[in-house]
Amino acid sequence: MTKKAISVWVYDDEGASELSVKSALTTAQAKLSANYTIEVCTISSKDILDNKLDDETQDLGILIMPGGADLPYCKKLNGIGNDIIRDFVHRGNLYIGICAGGYYGARGIEFLGQGYEITGARELAFFSGTAIGSIKSFTNGQLYDEKLTSKAVITLDYADTNKDDVYYHGGAYFLADENAVFNTLATYSNGKNAVITGGFGQGQYLLSGVHFELCPEIYEQYAVAQADEADIEQETHLLSIIRHKHYGSLIYKEIERMINKVLS
Repeated sequence: MTKKAISVWVYDDEGASELSVKSALTTAQAKLSANYTIEVCTISSKDILDNKLDDETQDLGILIMPGGADLPYCKKLNGIGNDIIRDFVHRGNLYIGICAGGYYGARGIEFLGQGYEITGARELAFFSGTAIGSIKSFTNGQLYDEKLTSKAVITLDYADTNKDDVYYHGGAYFLADENAVFNTLATYSNGKNAVITGGFGQGQYLLSGVHFELCPEIYEQYAVAQADEADIEQETHLLSIIRHKHYGSLIYKEIERMINKVLS
């Protein structure tokens, strides 16, 4: 039987973390290619505005909005760009939002970083609720910044009783509006929503507060190799978690389930 053809686009433009972009390109190809014919590439805001997402040669499209900073996403995509993304999902494709991309996919954002605050509405609004972070209880009271002290390994609890250790760096928990319709895939240790999914028209979305996409070789290149001597030990510990052969697999399995639901 011929495998279904899927295009995976990873957003790579102002605000997108190079670590997250390169990792998503690598792990999406590795985790999803066994069951589908996968074409993985980057996409810019200009590409989106030029309707590159409208590819009728593929059975399904997946847009991954990676970690980084979501205000530049707003700057480049507010208005027509977000209308195109919403239409892309509504007509039967997938949106995967990771960390900043998770904030971006909610109706609103409430974010506290070290020395700054970002709040406001977001146009995609796939999730009827607010993405709230950073979660300083995971990082010994340290709000998000680029320092090692705002990074952590945390354990997710899944609805099927599975658990998973993952990398956290400034991500959200997802607080639903009253009567919001969505599914909780995983919660943090405090019981708050860490990874959620839902439907939008004929398509679906997944929003994650954690970096399940990370690739160990790329993390070693971008984080460990560039770390200060004082940070090497902790960065090496983080890398050891990401190196686990099943790292991120539970969330990628959910993405496969979403793919199958759309394609069935």
